[in-house]
Amino acid sequence: MKTMDYTLKELIEIGEIKTAEELSTKWCMKNKNWYSRQKHAGGDFSIDAAINCLRRTRQRLAERHDDEGKRRLADIEKLLSNYLLQQHKVAEVAND
Repeated sequence: MKTMDYTLKELIEIGEIKTAEELSTKWCMKNKNWYSRQKHAGGDFSIDAAINCLRRTRQRLAERHDDEGKRRLADIEKLLSNYLLQQHKVAEVAND
């Protein structure tokens, strides 16, 4: 399973988003069809989409108060960080 597919599934399951369109626009800062295009082309996160998603994940991690939501967001944060390092050689992403 691609990183973006897993991220979408997890964010839906913990109630952060309801659709792939929300992942595209509110988390990746892309247009509403970004996820669909990536999926159709067999792609995954681009560098900027992964960084934007990671930053949003960190923001929501700081805002969530439930243990389950925090744990799963922390897992997504780790997954995205590892993805950026392994696929794009980005070692660290600073918070804004």
